Amino acid sequence: MNMHKPSSAAPFPSKPLPDHEDRLSDPARLNALADARVMDTPADEMFDRAARLATTFLGVPVGLASFVDVDRQFFKAQCGLPGGADADRETPLSHSLCQYVVAHDRPLAVSDAREHALLASNDAVSDLGVVAYLGVPIHAPNGAPIGSFCAIDDAPRIWRDSDVEVLTDLAAMIETELHLRHERDAMQTLAREMNHRVKNLFSVVGGMIALTARSADSPADMARDLKGRLSALDLAHSMVSPALANGRVDPQGLDVHDLITRLVQPHQMPGRAQVSLDVPALRLSGRAVTDLALVIHELATNAAKYGALSDPQGTVSITGERGGDTVTLNWSEAGGPLVTAAPLAKGFGSKLIEATVTRQMNGSLDTDWGEGGVSHSLTLPLSVFDADTPPAASPPG
Repeated sequence: MNMHKPSSAAPFPSKPLPDHEDRLSDPARLNALADARVMDTPADEMFDRAARLATTFLGVPVGLASFVDVDRQFFKAQCGLPGGADADRETPLSHSLCQYVVAHDRPLAVSDAREHALLASNDAVSDLGVVAYLGVPIHAPNGAPIGSFCAIDDAPRIWRDSDVEVLTDLAAMIETELHLRHERDAMQTLAREMNHRVKNLFSVVGGMIALTARSADSPADMARDLKGRLSALDLAHSMVSPALANGRVDPQGLDVHDLITRLVQPHQMPGRAQVSLDVPALRLSGRAVTDLALVIHELATNAAKYGALSDPQGTVSITGERGGDTVTLNWSEAGGPLVTAAPLAKGFGSKLIEATVTRQMNGSLDTDWGEGGVSHSLTLPLSVFDADTPPAASPPG
């Protein structure tokens, strides 16, 4: 939060900054404004109290907490405007001096707007009776300027350094409130996400136990298979949990390359690099992490039991490519035991892979049982991956 105390305010410029509109319409600033959740909201005693204190301490008729959008300003708090609490709580930017405080991101002052080259034609002067104006920026929790806390007089006035300090302190109170509300909302979101993940985990584990029990030949087989699958879930969780521990709902997602690398590593023979991995930059979060972790675990387990990873000379190639609205992951085995034909019946692992890919991830699975080794092609919708997954590179030329 920006809570420093400037010693004085700068005079209003005689003309707008060359990039004035670009600064107001900057997407990052507008996102911060939206995240603050102050636009078009009811009056709030905390903000109103700050506006009242401004009028009392500075001896002015009007105090405002104004938040500036791309084409309007919204008064989250106002004290002294004509019409009182029932006055219009927004104006177009044609009636805004606060927009310049936001664009410059520093305190600005004018003693008599009627005689100012830039402000004299502003409709706030003629329609709202603004003569003297002092405004200090209000910042979002990430530091972006989103509004102005201002004092307005209907007569000319020379603003003092102490006036600037009072407004800056009151604006800091508003910034602190915005920060606390942001933290509260983040914790509520985190709690909902944790609850959702725990429910998902119980659902997955419950189904896994039931299906493993039906497919296992003995209690020992069931224990071994179930332990491996639970270990895959534990690994996926351990890769996600640092973001949760830091109070974030994994905004950056989990790198697919890292997830696959850590899942296949235990299945390679000691001292041998049997797996090659070449996938595009992709990120996952939420349920998709668990889903892909289970799929890769089952593929690696099958390869270690019956396929290429059961032979010191065997190799697995994992590649990926993006095309349109889909991502294709290819798992190709070579150098393992000779494959004479596809199995007559699908085991639980194969059923789990197919169900996870088709039902949970809304994708498709194609398997080729070639003599040299089995190959799997997983086609997944791009929507499975995080929105911040880097865009696909444009083709050359």
